[in-house]
Amino acid sequence: MKNLLLTLFASIIAQGAFAESKMACFAVEGMTCAACTITTKVAVKKLDGIEDIKVSLDEKKAEVQFNDTKTNSDEIKKKIDSVGYKATLLQCNKG
Repeated sequence: MKNLLLTLFASIIAQGAFAESKMACFAVEGMTCAACTITTKVAVKKLDGIEDIKVSLDEKKAEVQFNDTKTNSDEIKKKIDSVGYKATLLQCNKG
């Protein structure tokens, strides 16, 4: 039993050890109102591994922080596209 618990504990620790928080930025075409930003946020948050999302109607952009062991920028783009907008991956501004 002790070995089983140690193995389980080591497995849990190892899974978290390789997780890295990443940021992906997107231009989002087609957003015209505040409801569009909410629609985008709600859709993306349904993906496993999303840590934070900021959507700007004025800039027509979305910044998404995510766990790269659970999702990726391609899946996030597909999710934004699936709710009626056109997402294009951008280089995130540092600063």
